[in-house]
Parts: sequence; C-alpha cells; structure tokens
Amino acid sequence: MSADYEKNFFDNILESVIAVDKDGKIREVNQATLKLLGYKRREDIIAQPLEKICKNLSLKELKEKIPFQEQELIYLSNDGKKIPVSANIINRVSYPDDIIFMARDISKFKELITELTKSKEEVRSSYAELQESKDVLVRSEKLAYTGRIAASIAHEIRNPLTNVAMSIQQLKKVYKSPALNGTRLKHLEIIEKNTGRINFLITELLNCARPSKLNLKPYSLHKVLRSVLESIKAKISAQKIKVVKRFASNPPKIMVDREQIERAFSNMALNAIEAVRKGGKIVISTEVNKNFFVVKVQDNGKGIPEKDIIRIFDPFFSTKSDGVGLGLTLCYGIIVSHGGTIEVESRLKRGTIFTVSLPLEQKSREREREYFDLRGIKIRGG
Repeated sequence: MSADYEKNFFDNILESVIAVDKDGKIREVNQATLKLLGYKRREDIIAQPLEKICKNLSLKELKEKIPFQEQELIYLSNDGKKIPVSANIINRVSYPDDIIFMARDISKFKELITELTKSKEEVRSSYAELQESKDVLVRSEKLAYTGRIAASIAHEIRNPLTNVAMSIQQLKKVYKSPALNGTRLKHLEIIEKNTGRINFLITELLNCARPSKLNLKPYSLHKVLRSVLESIKAKISAQKIKVVKRFASNPPKIMVDREQIERAFSNMALNAIEAVRKGGKIVISTEVNKNFFVVKVQDNGKGIPEKDIIRIFDPFFSTKSDGVGLGLTLCYGIIVSHGGTIEVESRLKRGTIFTVSLPLEQKSREREREYFDLRGIKIRGG
C-alpha cells in the first residue's frame, strides 16, 4: 500500500487515526483526528511529539504489547481540553517501525457513566432516607398505638387502683393494733407498694406516648447537663467512673422545656452508667452544627447487640432483668417533641454513643404541640 493511498484511506476512516514514527513523533493524522483535536491543518500537528496530544504514555512499553485493543487514553485538544478515547494500537504496514493509533471519542460515554453513577448514589441515598423515615414512622406509630391503649385503659385501671389504695390505708390502721398479726401488715405494705408501681407505670406510659405540653424557655443546655451530672454524682463516684466533659465554647441558649429535657439526658446518663464497668469512662460533648445544637453521650461499656438497636426506643423493650423499658421511649418522645432527633451508634464491647440534635431556633411557638395526635396516627413533630 503506497503512502498516498494509505493517506487517502486514513481520511475515509470516521475514527481518529494517528501514525507515530519510531522516535515518537507524529508522522500522519487523518481528518477525523484534526476535527477531534480542534486543529485546522495537518502541518500544525505533524512532526510534533506524541506527548503533545497524549500524556503519560510510554511508547517503549507499549511496543512490547502490540497489538493492543480498547486501550483507554486521554488526548489533549488544541485548547488543552482532555478527551477520553478508546484506542486500538497496531503496527503500520507501510512503515513497520511506526505505530498506528485508531481511537474513538468516549467522552459522552464517560459522561453517561458519571451520570448513572451519580443517579445510583442518589437512589441509594433516597432509599436510605426513605428507610430512615420508615423507621421513624413505624416507631411513631407504635408510640401512637401505645398512647391510645394507655389512654383508654388508664381510667379503667386507676379507678380500682384508687379504691384498692384507700382500702389498704384503712386496713393498715386496723392491723397496726398490737393484738393483730404483724404478718398481715407486711402483706398489705407489699400490696400498697405494687399498686403504687402500677400507677407509676401507667403515668410513665402516658408520658412516653403523649408528652405533656412543653413550657419552652431559652436555656443553656450546659446548665442542664451539669445539673444531670450533679444529680447522679453519687452513682458515678460509687462505680469510680471517669466523666469527661467536652463542651463547646460560648454555647447559645435554645428554647427547651428544662424539666423534660433534663429528664431525657438523665435517662441517657443513667443508661451509660449501667453500661460501663467499674472504672469505666463516659464522655459528654457538645457542638453547634449548622442549625442544631448537638449533644453526644458516649460510654465505653458493653455495647448494644445489633439485633436490639432497632428496638431500644420501643415501649417496654429492655435488656435489663429489672428494667421497665420506658426510659429511652420517654427520651425519644421528649426529643422529638422539641423538634429534634436522637440517634444511637453502638459496637459490642466497645461502647455506645447517643447523639441528640436540637434546633437552635424553634420555627414557631407551635413547637409546644404534641408530636402526634392520639386520635389518629399522624406525625406532627421533628
């Protein structure tokens, strides 16, 4: 094949063709190459080193592997734009020492791959958000259902409980007589104690399912946390637990119901104490993250099994032999009713982190509303 015939043949090929001599200089290009790289004349590119249009390519190593199919390369256009191409690399017939690059532009294909990857990530992110929303909805539905049940039976249980308590008081007056059996008095005290516990559980269940109206006032969460630590100081000392405070500097006051929010953090701190062994460590840290004040309660305790994490906010779920299973449910209700979120991360034998995020500003005074309506399952907070 003559050089002129080969040149005309190259020009009829729709893909880019570049012939490179043994010294790595461009000997020939076709019209498709000029169009791809943005050159008007062959003279602008012929005799130039291949590195002018193709970076990071070793011809010496490449020659040992010829023929080479579908090699992805990056060409550089006349204005410096990077163009991804897929090249087949072969020896030239008329010049045995030359190498021919036959390449096609794959920039649109690469863009499509990028878009598909982006779409995949967006779908994955949306699925994760949907799953999280589903978990929140299911949990709120459970609380709503629990609240309706609690509200419907509270009256029916408390009335007879009140009568039982009143009767016990009367009987205790009788059995306090020295002439009567002290054992009977002891049994009455057991009954009294357990009726009181039943009444307490009903109250706690109602509080979990239907938080009372919030009394929102601007308050420092650092004061709340210090108050919590002071109230459990004896337990911390008894177990020789090290408490580390990593508080943000100059924290803003936020709108909270001090009594309820203190109760929520007290429950989390007590859980941390019960989780760590004697001589363990609890870290309480705070930070401002965008529009939220974030509090983390971290312990280096036994951790929570993976199968239990999804259930820890459920009413009456507890891994403790003497636990009622309402503490974290109450925390969840209080935090959500403040327009915040509560998350948990745990690893067995490594510890647990509870992360509470509370809004720096309430959207309106209507944040005092309950986060769901007991008359129907309807999410209204967060």
